[in-house]
Amino acid sequence: MAWTSAYSALFAKPLLTQVVAIIQRDQAAAIAAVNASLSAIAEFHFGRGPRTALPWLAISADGPRFAKTDDKLYRKGVAVLTLDLDVAPIDQELAQANAQDYARVLDEIIVSAGPWPVLADWTTPLPIVHETAPSGTTTPNAAGSIEDVFVLSHRYTSAAVEGYSSPIVRATLQVEFTLLEE
Repeated sequence: MAWTSAYSALFAKPLLTQVVAIIQRDQAAAIAAVNASLSAIAEFHFGRGPRTALPWLAISADGPRFAKTDDKLYRKGVAVLTLDLDVAPIDQELAQANAQDYARVLDEIIVSAGPWPVLADWTTPLPIVHETAPSGTTTPNAAGSIEDVFVLSHRYTSAAVEGYSSPIVRATLQVEFTLLEE
């Protein structure tokens, strides 16, 4: 018997580009509402590397982790995206305050996307400027496959990064997506 996929699952991979597209689309309005003196985020990365400009946003995915059920027609699980935003050298007076403002900007963008309960922003192709989407448009998860989006936490730390003599203030958000794969 020939192989046939049990699910039309895309898992967490499309969420990486979708979150970038949503941030690119909404950040000007969110920055204006939170702190108009912040610079727009122009550096979006799915890996680590030398910082060429700040703020620098690195996004990674953990999961999905599936819940075991008796219904084999679908799988339900959660994926967590981690957004690490390197803001500024810690010795700058406003670095910590700006890190908290950037976290609020990202939080507002994520919780306002959708809007809930439809969450269409997460499952609609959106324009994007990123090397992982050469077409200039995202390829999101299927409609109905994202059941919930929830910001789990904000954390603030200092991090040593290549190219900077003093530590960088980093704002980290974790965002949980509840996925339904059919």
